Amino acid sequence: MRIMKRFLGKTVKTIVMPAAVYLLFLLLCFQRFSNWNSVYTIFLQSLIPTITAYAVAYGMVCGLMDFTIGARITISALAGGLLSRSLGLAGLIIGCFGSALVMAAVTGLLNNLLKIPSLVLTMGLAMIYEILGARMAGNYGFVQAPRELTFLGSAPHIILLWVLSAVVFYFVYNRTKFSYHLQAVGSNEPVARSAGIPVETVKLKAFLYSSFFVGMSAMLSICQSGSVGAQTSLGSITVIFKPMISIMLALVIQNICDLTAGIFVSQLILTIFFIGLIAMGMPDTSQNVVLGFFLLVVMIVFNNLDRIRGLRRHKRTGRVKT
Repeated sequence: MRIMKRFLGKTVKTIVMPAAVYLLFLLLCFQRFSNWNSVYTIFLQSLIPTITAYAVAYGMVCGLMDFTIGARITISALAGGLLSRSLGLAGLIIGCFGSALVMAAVTGLLNNLLKIPSLVLTMGLAMIYEILGARMAGNYGFVQAPRELTFLGSAPHIILLWVLSAVVFYFVYNRTKFSYHLQAVGSNEPVARSAGIPVETVKLKAFLYSSFFVGMSAMLSICQSGSVGAQTSLGSITVIFKPMISIMLALVIQNICDLTAGIFVSQLILTIFFIGLIAMGMPDTSQNVVLGFFLLVVMIVFNNLDRIRGLRRHKRTGRVKT
């Protein structure tokens, strides 16, 4: 009975968070948010960023900063689009997932061999991947997907593929030996190494496992929009900012819901938030300012999470003594 009450309590708390944000913008922009179509649209627009966040999560948990995710998604989508012209659906799948796996292996191996901070390495690789993507896109700068394959980017197919991605992420993160090694390395790498955990192998696996979600995000992106364009001047890096925020929020609320659901809920909140800003007529520059401020606040809370929990425990023990 207690377990059921705890489960229901955590479920209610999880649902309340996006519902409260939606209610806020319902009051501010009633006409835009007062119909079920807007709820459905927000839900669909949260799916691909959630899958992208799953790709970013493995690296973040083990202490890696991977700025190549956006460029890898772009190249995977370009490769899938090019191969789909001759091989159809099989070419789309092979191009997206195959290129994602190859780039993940290259990035992971270079990270282990060069022994430089992942932030510096992935920033440089992102620039190289962007140049490669521009070459693949050709003179037009973009690649179109065949019309007969764009059905994957619409409901119900996109929902089913998101569910598949969530199940894979949940199983790998919660039910494998790798997940415990991943969290151990991210918590304290020297201690994990001294305990006999193969740190380099764990980091390489983090890149490799993320390639599944990179490929899925690439395939759904090109199918949803119908085409994909090359990114330059580190424009691909902006793709991971919102997923990073959703992961940090999910780690903050991990005590009330699993990371898999927490990432989706956090991404749902972000989608509601930014659609609300657009509905209020806020320009792109102001939205970027809000995004930067929001990211700063989340990082402050995330980096001081242990201190905040310690203060809460201190207050509880103080109440008990009194």
